[in-house]
Amino acid sequence: MRVFKTMTRVILLVLSASAAMAVDAPTLRLDRQKATLVDSVRLEVSIAGTRQGDAAPIITGLEPFTVSRGGTASRVQIVNGQMDATVTHTFFLQPKQTGTFTIGPAQVEIDGRSLSSNRVTLTVTAPSPTTGKRRDPVFIESELSADNIFTAEQVFFTLKLHHRVHIGDLRLGLPTIDHITFKQLGQPRDYQTKIGGVDYGVVEIRYVLTAARAGVYSVGPARMSMTVRRRKRRSSLDGLFDSPLFGNPFSSRDDRHLTVVTQPPALTVRPLPIKDQPADFSGVVGRFEMQSTLTPNRLPAGESATLTVRVSGRGNVNRLPDIELPDTPFARVYGDQPVLETQDDANGSGGSKTMKWALVPNKAGRFTLPQLRLSYFDPTTERYQTLQTALHTLTVLPGTSQSAAAAPAPPGAAAKAPQGGKQQIEQLGRDILPIHMSADNLTVPFRSLSTGWFFWPALLGPPAIYVILLGGIRLRRQTPERRAQARSKRAYKSLVRACRGNTTECTALLETFRVYLNDRLNLSIGTLTPDEAQTILLAHGVTAATAQKAGAIIQQLETAAYAGQATAPAETAEDLLALAGILEKELR
Repeated sequence: MRVFKTMTRVILLVLSASAAMAVDAPTLRLDRQKATLVDSVRLEVSIAGTRQGDAAPIITGLEPFTVSRGGTASRVQIVNGQMDATVTHTFFLQPKQTGTFTIGPAQVEIDGRSLSSNRVTLTVTAPSPTTGKRRDPVFIESELSADNIFTAEQVFFTLKLHHRVHIGDLRLGLPTIDHITFKQLGQPRDYQTKIGGVDYGVVEIRYVLTAARAGVYSVGPARMSMTVRRRKRRSSLDGLFDSPLFGNPFSSRDDRHLTVVTQPPALTVRPLPIKDQPADFSGVVGRFEMQSTLTPNRLPAGESATLTVRVSGRGNVNRLPDIELPDTPFARVYGDQPVLETQDDANGSGGSKTMKWALVPNKAGRFTLPQLRLSYFDPTTERYQTLQTALHTLTVLPGTSQSAAAAPAPPGAAAKAPQGGKQQIEQLGRDILPIHMSADNLTVPFRSLSTGWFFWPALLGPPAIYVILLGGIRLRRQTPERRAQARSKRAYKSLVRACRGNTTECTALLETFRVYLNDRLNLSIGTLTPDEAQTILLAHGVTAATAQKAGAIIQQLETAAYAGQATAPAETAEDLLALAGILEKELR
């Protein structure tokens, strides 16, 4: 009964949390703001407050790109009865032209509501002049976002490992340089690029670099060690199974250790200027802003008001000083412990510092609080800047003697225990149940277990159950191959029924062809991209022309679906059927 009640409560909790969950507008994100024509850019559309992730969003502004889908991920979490659900759609963009493009908004329809996301901007440039000259299977590059900075100024240090072979066991060794610190920004990013017509995978790691002392530095070299997974060819079918999705059945592993080294770039660090340096400068470098509030600004004498000052921005926030509030003769001041918060993202390191004071006026009147100041150096303008709080006025009304006596204690002060002797122990109640002092009542009548009608079933039942389960497991192990063969035979008939059943939506046709390949080849493909389809078909004996035709049809459907064209041309389903007929003859 208790179990039933507990399950009922859990179900009601989930239903109530689901009903209270509000769907937020989708969020559009790019993994970078700048790319070249040979790069692949990752785009994500996240929808918070829903678990409905089947329908792909319609995204505007994708005409300058070739679009392929990366998959859908969902997350559900319940904390204190509140449900947090998020669905994320992933796409990969291949630029077709240079320029600055605005992508978005992404539109989704949830429960009859049409929701729109934000817009993002992507700048596409031509590849650098050196692109295309590298032919090494693995090489590493490093770059600095600026080579002439000030002391304590942030600069981005980026490492890019390019590879066109299988690698693993990556180990990175950063250079050790006196007065230089490295801080990694986020997780390494993995994407594809093209150099000299050759596809390369790229592992990109970004750091924010700061120098504590002026001078000229050589940033490097950085070393990256790895295992290169090579295969010894034992067949004339060279190049047939080079896809990272498949191993070569005609080869054996030949793993080798490799270390690549960067060419160290030069970095010039200038000291902070002495001229015009404020007297209260504490070494804060970056760009910051200050906000202040006084709540309330009108109160009776003896009650308290709170002054809050928050300094936020990007730079060395750990150098933000604890600002002191000058003495105020009209009120007692109790300072709270400052709170420092730091954060790192793609734009560098930053954060905020929040300081609070409780003001308890001791007389009536109208008083002006002193303005608080903070100085910092802005490396963008190469000048010192001074922030100050707004001009706050506190109006104190005449208060009663009781309110004056009830002035609050300083924040964080612990209440003291009353003076005097020890507190008496109070008896709350007595246990009316008898106390058992012997083990007589704990005995079990074991004799009854060895007699009666249930003795033999209890003795022989477990072995019989074990034999039945073992036979079922063996029988089950004999059936997957037969089930796979039947599944493969039904694949083409299922595709024909789907294509001739008035299926005209691009996403539906893509799903139909994905299901056909999974059933026909006994695979479990989650998301089918044009390149993956060609690789899979080539590995199963299909000619290159047929594989390219399959990739072209998938690419056509993906581009139409993700650019907002929901309905495919009438002849697309017939082309898909004709392609499947050819595949039935060529697949082995």
